Amino acid sequence: MPITPRFLWLLALGAGLFLLSGWWAPAFELAIAWNLLLTVVALLDRFRCPAPQVALTVSRVTDDALSVAAQNTVEVTFHNTMGAPLRAVLRDEPPPAFVREGERQVVRTVPAHGKTTFSYTLQPPARGDYAFDDANARVYGALGLTFRQAAIPAAQPIRVFPNVQAIGQYELQLRRTQRARTGLKRARTMGAGREFASLRDYVPGDEFRTIDWKATARRAKVTARTFEAERTQDVILLIDEGRLMRQEIEYAQKLDHVVNAALMLSHVVSSGDDRVGLLSFTDTPRRWLTPRRGRAQTTEILHALYAVRAEVVESDYRTAFRYLATHWRKRSLVILFTDLADPDSSAMLLEEISLLAVSHLVVCVLVRDPLLSERAERPVQSAADVFEKAVAEEALEERRLTLGRLEKRGVQIVDAVPEALSRELVARYLKVKREARL
Repeated sequence: MPITPRFLWLLALGAGLFLLSGWWAPAFELAIAWNLLLTVVALLDRFRCPAPQVALTVSRVTDDALSVAAQNTVEVTFHNTMGAPLRAVLRDEPPPAFVREGERQVVRTVPAHGKTTFSYTLQPPARGDYAFDDANARVYGALGLTFRQAAIPAAQPIRVFPNVQAIGQYELQLRRTQRARTGLKRARTMGAGREFASLRDYVPGDEFRTIDWKATARRAKVTARTFEAERTQDVILLIDEGRLMRQEIEYAQKLDHVVNAALMLSHVVSSGDDRVGLLSFTDTPRRWLTPRRGRAQTTEILHALYAVRAEVVESDYRTAFRYLATHWRKRSLVILFTDLADPDSSAMLLEEISLLAVSHLVVCVLVRDPLLSERAERPVQSAADVFEKAVAEEALEERRLTLGRLEKRGVQIVDAVPEALSRELVARYLKVKREARL
C-alpha cells in the first residue's frame, strides 16, 4: 500500500511509545493500540481514496502545429468528476526531446466538480511528428495517509512545423505599417511591360501595336495604350539538405533555421503577388515545386519542408543546378540556402555557381554561428583558449575569403545569425524587387 510522509511520522510516534515502554510498562500496550489504529485508519483512507483515472479527466490546449526553435505555450486542465475536493500531484507528459520551461508538474487541490489549470512552454528541437503521452496524477486520501497513482488518458499526436509564429508577427507588423501609410498612393512605373495602365493620344514614334483601335473608333482620334512595367517576378528557394546543414546552433540544426527563413520569405513573396518555387537537394534533387503565386503555394512549401532532415551525404551542387536549368529556364531570383564550413564543399560551390549566376540573379544565404565570433574575440586565459581562438579566427578568415569570391562571381550574400536571418533575407528580397533587378 503506498503511504505518505504523514503516515511515516505518525508511525514514528508509535515507535517512540515502544522505546518508552522500558521505563513505563503501559506504553507498550499503547504502542500496539496506536499502530493498530493507524493501520486501520490508513486502510480506510486508502479504500476511500478514488482512482485518478476515474476521478480526473484531462484536456490539453495547444496549437494544432507547434513551431520549431520557438516557445510554444501548452495549457493543461484537470477536471474533478467527484463530489469532494481532491488533493493531488498533477503532471503532464510532453515529448521527451522537447526543451521545457515552467512547471509541468503541480500540487493542487481540485474543487469538487471543478477544475484546475496550469501552463508551461515547449521548444521543439526539430520539425516532424511527435506525441504527448498520457498525463499522470497522484491522488491523496482525505486524511493524507495514502495515495493512488495512475496515468490518465491524454495521448495526443502533434506536428512540429517551421516557425509559423514568426509569420503571424510579420503579418501584425505589416498591418500596422499599412494603417500608418493609409492615404498614400501606389507609384506606378511606366514602361514596356504588359500590365495595362491608361490611354493617351497617339504620337509619332509610338509602336503600332500600342494603338487601341476600339478607343480610336470611339474617340475618332488615334489612341494608344500605355503599360505599366511588369512587377511580377519569380523566386526559387534552393535548399541544401546535406551534411553541412546538420550543425546545431541555438538548440536547432542549421537546416531548421533555414527552413524558418525560407517559409517567411515564401509568405512575403506570395503577399507581394510574386511567384515562388522550391528545389531542395542533397546528392540528388529531393523536392521540386514549380513557381506559383498565391498563399496556397506557401502552404505547399510548408508541407513539403515541415519534416525534412539534413542527411549525412555530400551535397551535389552541379546536379542541383542542372536540374533547375532543365525544369525552369526563366530568369529568376534564386535564393541558395547552404553552408561554407567545409573547404571542399566551398570549392565545389565556387566552381559551379558561375553558370547559375549567368542565368539568374543569385543570393547565397548562410547561417552564421555567433559562438564562432565569440570565441575569436574571447580574451586568452589558458592554453586551451589560445587553441580555440586560433581555430575560430582561421575559420572566420576562410569564410570571409569564400564570401568575397562568391561576390566576385556576381552572387549576393546574406550571412546572418539565426535570429536575424529571416529579417535580413526579406530585406534583401524587397531591395531586389524595388530596384527591378530582374
